[in-house]
Amino acid sequence: MSLAVTRGQRLHVCPPGKSVDRSLTIRRLRRNAATLVSAHPRAEYLGDDDLTERLARAKGFSPNDLAILRISVGDRRHTMVCVPAHVWHARKSDLVELKKMANATGRCSFLVPETAIQRQPRLSVARAIEEAFGVEISLEDRMAILVHMLEAGGQSSIMDCACAIRHPEPFSAVLHMVSLGILRIYDGGQLTPNSMVCLSDRAAT
Repeated sequence: MSLAVTRGQRLHVCPPGKSVDRSLTIRRLRRNAATLVSAHPRAEYLGDDDLTERLARAKGFSPNDLAILRISVGDRRHTMVCVPAHVWHARKSDLVELKKMANATGRCSFLVPETAIQRQPRLSVARAIEEAFGVEISLEDRMAILVHMLEAGGQSSIMDCACAIRHPEPFSAVLHMVSLGILRIYDGGQLTPNSMVCLSDRAAT
């Protein structure tokens, strides 16, 4: 059973005389960027960055050109400027200038191309972790997973972790432990019951 979803892609051509609606691209980019941030145990999505938005308008970027997010990682705050592919290729010099302008105001900004945000299977894994946020897991089940991980030498499959507890949603419970930063999923591949997890550095200390 795979926990990742793969969708087919079709090429859509805009009819002559009709403008392309870029707002959908930006909404999707913002939503997926927020998902990636939320799935990181040390990161938090803080919302919009009005100052950098105003700087972007001053550089001639429209509201549908960029997805600008304010985030925190640990005790530091940053601004993510997520850039659709057509803007990334057409206005690189303006993007670099926008980054310099934002950093001059202390925003600690960085540019992220659309391809990095939409990359699979990382985005599907992040969605699965995000969906596990609301799962409640008892202290008994947490301890059972930790004991299993220690007995397994610090790494195990999601399936084996799920079998170590009596939770009604055992796979989501394991992913909830990932969202808390107690467990870490090894990079690469689609998320399946055979995907490997390990104790994070924070859990091991």
